[in-house]
Amino acid sequence: MRILCSILGGVIVLVSTAIVVFVSADRLAHLAPAPVVRAAQVEPSATGSLPAPVKAAPAPKPAAPSIPNGFDTERLHALMRGDPILSGR
Repeated sequence: MRILCSILGGVIVLVSTAIVVFVSADRLAHLAPAPVVRAAQVEPSATGSLPAPVKAAPAPKPAAPSIPNGFDTERLHALMRGDPILSGR
């Protein structure tokens, strides 16, 4: 009876090992092919066959107003320091 348990254990180990081997071989046989990568084309101006385009100078930005959003930080600081509120400008 002891020999039958050993034989059954060995058979179970062999069968499970065979399953793992066959599944691994099947997965390796059906791998997706590597994607084909095309070489990047060089821009003609980089090779010297065409002159590079001349970039226009950016337009100067207009000056920002002194209080862009209507919030007076100087008055806020004066209020926080305890200075009296100045009359309208």
